[in-house]
Amino acid sequence: MKNSDLPSGSTGTRRPQLVLLDHGLYKELDFSTRINYAALWKGLVFSDAKAIKEYSAKLGAGEDLYALFAGILTMRPWNRVIDTSADHLVVRGTESDRSELQMYASMYFPQISELLRRLPRVILLMLKTNDCLRAVNNALLQGSSMETYLIIGKVSSEAVIEAKLQQRKSILTWISVWLEEILLNARLLAMQVALWALQLQKLLQYRKALGC
Repeated sequence: MKNSDLPSGSTGTRRPQLVLLDHGLYKELDFSTRINYAALWKGLVFSDAKAIKEYSAKLGAGEDLYALFAGILTMRPWNRVIDTSADHLVVRGTESDRSELQMYASMYFPQISELLRRLPRVILLMLKTNDCLRAVNNALLQGSSMETYLIIGKVSSEAVIEAKLQQRKSILTWISVWLEEILLNARLLAMQVALWALQLQKLLQYRKALGC
């Protein structure tokens, strides 16, 4: 179930709170849409161009606008989407990032219009939800965190694996899923190590700036 209208709430003088006001714009996701969307995000997080193309097409973007669809979801250009670096989807929130997004929005406006025209209504509602969550994340972190994509990669991958087990219950499927889980855990560990390295680098830079 997706609620695609998540406006910000206001509070009084009490401790800080995040309040989501429910305006009732709900849409039940069917099984295939939910799993295809999870598989797409798995492909985005792990820079899998083949999976991005396949599941973008299944969600309605077609085989010609998958790169644009990926860009709208992540707010990253295609060369960054398929970059294998651990922080390839992280948006820094800098002026350079904002200028780049504005340039691409202007350059590809006709293609964006065509993409929005062909996407199913439920996917448009999911895009709105994605934008709302990005706005909250942006307000709290001044950009997107690598830790956010670590969580997305883990949750989306688990959904895909669970779906495979539900659809096929043979010994070969169990072996395949077991191997996939091993690979997934290795990739998530690599991302976690990269996250720790970035955090350590920021800490050292901060201490250096303070003259410690």
